Amino acid sequence: MAGQVETLTSASGLISLLDEEERELQYYGLTQLEAVADLFWTEISDSITKIEVLYEDESFEHRKLAALVASKIYFHLGEFDDALNFALGAGDLFRLEDTSAYVQTVVNHAIDKYIELRSKNDDETAADVDGRLESVVERMVERCFEAKDFAQVVGISIESRRLDILERALTSGDTKSLLAYVQRDCIDLISSIRVQNQVQDLVVKVLMQFEEPDYEAVCAGLSKLNNPTTTAGILRHLAQGDEDKVLSAYQIAFDLNANATQEFTKAVVAELAPSEDPEADIAIAQGDPVEIARIKSILSGSETLKLHLEFLFRNNKTDMLILNHTCKLMDSRLSLAHSAVTFANAFMHAGTTVDNFLRDNLEWLSRASNWSKFTATAALGVIHHGHVKHGFNLLQPYLPEGLSSVSPYSEGGAFFALGLIHACHGTDKVISYLRDALVLFSGPTAEILQHGACLGLGAAGMGSGGEDVGQALLGVLYTDSAIAGEAAALGLGMVMMGSNNEGVLKEMLLYAKETEHEKIIRALAVGIGLVMFGRKQEADPLIERLLDEEDPLLRLGAVHAITMAYCGTGDNGAIRRLLHLAVSDVKDDVRRAAVTGLGFVLLRSPEQVPRMVELLSQSFNPHVRAGAALALGIACAGSGSKKAVVILEPMLKDAVDFVVEAASISLAFILIQQNEVYDPKVADVRKRYSTLIEAKHGEGVTKFGAAVSQGIIDAGGRNVTIELTSGDGQLNMAACAGMLLFTQFWYWFPLAHFLALTFKPTALIAVNKDLHLPKLDATCVSRKSLFAYPAAIEPPVVVAPTKIATAVLSTTTKARRGAKKSEDSMDVEPPAKPVEENSMDVDESSDAKALLLKKGRRGAAESPFAVGNMTRLLPYQERYVKWPAGSRYVPVKQGAISGVLLVRDTTPGKPEELIASTLEEEEEEMATAPTTGAEVPPPEPFEYPFGNEPQG
Repeated sequence: MAGQVETLTSASGLISLLDEEERELQYYGLTQLEAVADLFWTEISDSITKIEVLYEDESFEHRKLAALVASKIYFHLGEFDDALNFALGAGDLFRLEDTSAYVQTVVNHAIDKYIELRSKNDDETAADVDGRLESVVERMVERCFEAKDFAQVVGISIESRRLDILERALTSGDTKSLLAYVQRDCIDLISSIRVQNQVQDLVVKVLMQFEEPDYEAVCAGLSKLNNPTTTAGILRHLAQGDEDKVLSAYQIAFDLNANATQEFTKAVVAELAPSEDPEADIAIAQGDPVEIARIKSILSGSETLKLHLEFLFRNNKTDMLILNHTCKLMDSRLSLAHSAVTFANAFMHAGTTVDNFLRDNLEWLSRASNWSKFTATAALGVIHHGHVKHGFNLLQPYLPEGLSSVSPYSEGGAFFALGLIHACHGTDKVISYLRDALVLFSGPTAEILQHGACLGLGAAGMGSGGEDVGQALLGVLYTDSAIAGEAAALGLGMVMMGSNNEGVLKEMLLYAKETEHEKIIRALAVGIGLVMFGRKQEADPLIERLLDEEDPLLRLGAVHAITMAYCGTGDNGAIRRLLHLAVSDVKDDVRRAAVTGLGFVLLRSPEQVPRMVELLSQSFNPHVRAGAALALGIACAGSGSKKAVVILEPMLKDAVDFVVEAASISLAFILIQQNEVYDPKVADVRKRYSTLIEAKHGEGVTKFGAAVSQGIIDAGGRNVTIELTSGDGQLNMAACAGMLLFTQFWYWFPLAHFLALTFKPTALIAVNKDLHLPKLDATCVSRKSLFAYPAAIEPPVVVAPTKIATAVLSTTTKARRGAKKSEDSMDVEPPAKPVEENSMDVDESSDAKALLLKKGRRGAAESPFAVGNMTRLLPYQERYVKWPAGSRYVPVKQGAISGVLLVRDTTPGKPEELIASTLEEEEEEMATAPTTGAEVPPPEPFEYPFGNEPQG
C-alpha cells in the first residue's frame, strides 16, 4: 500500500470510484482516499460534496468512513468546525490514540467546543450538548487517566464544569498535591463565581475526608466560600487540642487575617466563644480561654500590626539626606511642590512611626495652606499606619474638639489619617467616631471635614460591607457637595468593596446620571469598580451597560469595573475590551485608564505585560504612553523586571511632563528594594530622580513625580515592597484598592496616600506559642551583598576657605635657595641604610597578604549567612533561605519563609532567649512612670505649626 501511495500522482481515479453504483467499489474508493487524503486533499476537496452525500445516506454501511475522509479534508481546508462535526460522525474510526496533527487538532477543538457549550449552559440545560462530542471528550479524559496525567484532567474538568470528573481526579492521583494545585493555580482563574464556589466546596469536601485534614487549606477554602461558622468551629477544635494543634490554630488565624476580608474575620470572631466585655470589640475578653483570646486578637489584626510596627521601627534605614536635599530644592510655596515632599516623607517613613522630618522642618511645614495642609496632616496616617493602639492619642491635637472646627483642613486631614492608621482594621469605636463626624458638623467648612471623614471611613471599614456605614455615606453623597460627595462616593466603594451589592450599585448609577459635578461622577466611577472587585462574569451586564453610555465619565466606570472585576485573572475577554478602549475611545482619560487597567488584569502574569504594552508605550497619544508606564509599574511591582525597565527608561526623557512622571513612579514600583549589586540600573534611576528635581527650569509635574518616586523606592525605611497578592497567590483586596485609588492622584493629590495600603513589610517574623519573638536564625545560601540595604549618601564635604598665596619675586626665591644650601652643607648626613636582602620578599608578602584579605572578604560575602528573626528578608531572597537542620525552632507551616510564622520549640525544657520589643518598652515606661517625687517628663507633644483658619 505504501508503494502505491508513493507512485500515485493523482487521486482522480479513486474519486471516480465514488460515482459507481456498487457499494463495494465506493467503499474501496473511500478506503484509498482516506489513505492519501494528506497528500491529495486539494484535489479531493473539489469532490467533497460526493463524500458528504455518502455520509448522509443512512443505507450506506460505511458512512462512518465517509465522515472520516470528509473530516480530514475539512481539517486541511482549515474548517475546524466542519472537521469536528464529521469526526464525530466517524465514531470509533476517529482514533484518539493517533498522534497525527489531524487528530490532535480535532481533539483540541472538540475540547474547546465542549467547554464553550458547557460554559454557556446551566446545569439544567447541559444535556443540550451533543452526546457524540461528550463521548469524544470523555474518551480523551479516560486516556489521561490511564496515562496518570491528572493535571490535564483537572484543567478539562474545571473548564467544562464536570465536577464528577474533577472529584474522581482528586481522589485518584496524588491527592494532596492536586488539591494544592487546584487551590493555588486554578480556582481564582474560573470566570464564573458560581462555578468557582462549587469547585472550592468540592475541594474542601475532599480535604475533610483525610484522617488528618490540612486545616490550613480547609480554612483558606472556607474563607472564599464565606463560611465563618465552620471556620470558627475548626479553630475552636484546634484550640482545645495539644500544643501542635494550638500552634496550627494560631497560624491559620494569621493567614486568615492576611488573606480574608475584614467582614469575614469579624464574622469568625463573632462565631467564637462569646466575649463578655462589650468594650473589647473583637480583641481579647476577660471570659475567653487564653487560646481563644489569642485567636481573636490575631484575627483582629492587632498582633500582625504590632509585629510589623516593631520590625519597621527597629530596622528603619531611611536616608534623611535624600529627603532633606529634595525639600531644599522644591519650592514649598507651591502646593504641588509641598505635596510632593509630603508624600516622599510619608512613603519613606510609612509604618515606622518616625516623624523626625516634620519636627525638624517646622518652617517648611508652616507654609502649607488649604488642601496642602489637609495632605500634610493626613500623612501622619501613613507614617503611623497600623499604630491602632494609640491612633486616637496620636491625632488628638489635630482632631476637632466638640462641635467646633478651628482649622478645617488640618482637622479633615486628621480624620483621613485616623482611617489610614486603622485601614482594614477599623474597630467599632473608630467607625462610629468617623460616622458621627459626617453629621455633627455644619456650616461652610463642613464639607472639608466630611471629605476627610468619608475617606477615613472608607479606609477603616474597607470590605466590611456595613449597611449603616453605607447609608451614612449615601447621605453625604446626596448633599450634592462636590468636595464631600467625591469622598463619599469613594468611601462607599471601599466599604462595599467586592460585595456586588445591587442596591448600592443602583443608587450609585442613578446619582451619577443626576448630578452635574464631574468630581462626584468620576468618584462614583471608581467606587463602582471597587464594588465589583473580583466578581468576574457577574460584572459583565453592568460593564456592557456602562460602555454604551455617551458620558465618558460613565465609560470610565466601565473601565474601572473591568479592571477590578477581572483583577489578576488574565482573562482574555477583559484584555480585549481594555485594548479596544485604549485605541478607540475618544476620551483621553478613558484611554489612559484602559491601558493602566491591563496592569491590574495581568498582575499574576507580569512577564506578559512588557510585550503587550511595548507598542502602546510608543503611541502618539501621551495619555496612552502614561497609561502604559503605569501598567508596567503595577504588574511588575517589586519584581525588578529588566524588560519593563528597558521600556520605561527612554520614557524618562519624554517631551510630555506627565509621561515622565508616570515613568518615574513606575520605575520606583519595579525597583523598590533593589540595590546596585543586584541591578546596576538602580543607581542610574536614583541619579535620574535627583537630576529631574535639580533642574532649574524643569516642569513642576516632572519634579513632583521624581520626588514621590524617591519616597516610593525607599518606602517604609527601605523595609517594604509593593505587592498586590498574598504569599499564597491570593489577591490582597486592600492593596488592589490602594493601588487603584493611588492612580487617581491624577485628579486629586490626597488620594496618593492610599499607596500605603500596598506596602508589605519584607521580614522574617517568627513567634512562639506565647506569640513572643524568640531569637533564631535561618540560613541564606547566597551573596550577602545582593540583599544589602542601598549605601547611604555621604554628606557633602564643606571645604574651608584658604588664604590667597602672596606674590613672591624671583630675586627673593634665589636668596632663599642660597640660604638653604648653606644650611644643608653644615649638616652631617647619616650613612645610608643598607638594603635588606629580603626587602622585596617583605613587599611581595605584604601585597599578597592584602590580596588574600581582599579575597577573604569577598569569600565571606559570598558564603552563607544567617538571617535573624525580625530582620529584612527580600522576596527574591526567599528562594535562597532555608531552616538549618537541627534548629531548635521549626515552623508549623512547612516550607514557609515569609509572613508571620508560628514556630514549635523542639526543646521546650530549655529557657528561651526572646527579642525585647522596643515599642512595648516605651509604652510600659510611660505607663509605669512614678507618680510621686521626681517624675519622668512626658515626651514633648508635636503639633503642626498651622494657624487657625478663617471660617466661611
